[in-house]
Amino acid sequence: MHTSREDLSRKDLSKEELAAFAREKREEIVSVTPFRVRRAVRWSECDPAGVVYAGNFPEYMLSAIHLFRRHVFDAAWRDIRTSTGTDMPAKAMSMVFNGSLWPDDVFDIEVHTGEVRTRSFDFEAIATRAENGSNVFEGRMTAICVSAENRGLAVPIPGALRARLEQWKRPTDA
Repeated sequence: MHTSREDLSRKDLSKEELAAFAREKREEIVSVTPFRVRRAVRWSECDPAGVVYAGNFPEYMLSAIHLFRRHVFDAAWRDIRTSTGTDMPAKAMSMVFNGSLWPDDVFDIEVHTGEVRTRSFDFEAIATRAENGSNVFEGRMTAICVSAENRGLAVPIPGALRARLEQWKRPTDA
């Protein structure tokens, strides 16, 4: 795993390196500051014409957000639930599609914390092609804190979790 943007900057990736990633891997954290997940498109994610089904884009985003959340909180969701008595289910999700993807395309999803409110917060994701940085999609997933015992009861974000979320906001959002 790489830990800096410089390790796998777009200008350093040749077409051969992108093709090798597409052959050998599906998803990998390539940077933690900023947090970036690299992903390769599989043929099974596409329609017969070879274009990624629109329904796969949310899975790409949610998978990257899951990895980001584990990194930010340094724990699996079950451990967070046990230690804080809080669950964080999704409340809303939105996406804007800006480009298509085809088999073996390699793209990066950068994830950060968006707005942090009293009981809910946003994870924001921006996906770009690894080869040239062109935008593929942008999205947001809003989570709400609820009692682990009564999921119908919204509760304030626990202080320790709030502090971690605030640390991962984009510098322009801070």
